[in-house]
Amino acid sequence: MASLQYRLFSGVVSILPIKVRMQLLFFRRFKQFCNFSKPIKFNEKLQVKKINDRDPLLPIAADKIESKRYVKEIINNIYIPKTLWEASSPEGIDSLDYKQLPDNYVFKANHTSQTIEIIKNGSHLSKAKMKSLSENWLKHDQASALGEWAYQNITRKVFIEEFLDFEGKEPDDYKFFVYHGKVHFIQLDSDRFIDHKRNMFDKNWQELDFDFSYLRKSPPPKQPEFLQDMIIAAEKLGEAFDFIRVDFYWYKNQVTFGELTVYPGAGFEKFPDEKWDIEFGKPWKLKTL
Repeated sequence: MASLQYRLFSGVVSILPIKVRMQLLFFRRFKQFCNFSKPIKFNEKLQVKKINDRDPLLPIAADKIESKRYVKEIINNIYIPKTLWEASSPEGIDSLDYKQLPDNYVFKANHTSQTIEIIKNGSHLSKAKMKSLSENWLKHDQASALGEWAYQNITRKVFIEEFLDFEGKEPDDYKFFVYHGKVHFIQLDSDRFIDHKRNMFDKNWQELDFDFSYLRKSPPPKQPEFLQDMIIAAEKLGEAFDFIRVDFYWYKNQVTFGELTVYPGAGFEKFPDEKWDIEFGKPWKLKTL
């Protein structure tokens, strides 16, 4: 969860008008002002999207439960991790029957990130502990401080999700940058909890010459045989959005849904060179401009 310093700063920033708030945060991060009227950079366009885009699909995409239901309606040939239980309050934990749960599962919140507990070998958390986590998680406001409107109208819940067993290994996480239904860039995160590496590619798996928050694997991973299957699925899911990042895994020989990411890095993930921020912004024609 967020640090005390972040929560205090967020509380102060949250009372500012959203455009002032985003300009302050943008300058704090990039040491330059955001061009709201003529954005050309990827991160600028994410700020404009947060301020202007009120597409009712965005809260569905951002909701870790509802997004799975949405994806299932759009595409039926990928694997979607099962939701085993859900509740909208800490008191809902009382209804949980441990006997109905598998030995391995994931406990998380649907409206924010970094709220997750992985349960293995039947080592269940006590209900008191689950209630305490739920109370803290459900209080977390993803929308206000960073201006991420898509999270504002999500019905906050805690839920239990099927655990995907990758045979004890950290799964590769394939993230597709989809603009107007077309994949333009691919981000591959690997070994996230051991020695996190990140490689960036174009749609044809040509490596892009930069490190993005994490060092690259060298030599870069080879193009996976299933890449085209993932691209087809990502583009199908991205048809309804001007921009969306579609995250997949490869699990038991199937394209497997991870999540839909509306605002990658909240628009504050720094490219090592401004030219890449511009390059990632080029394919995106903001429908709010």
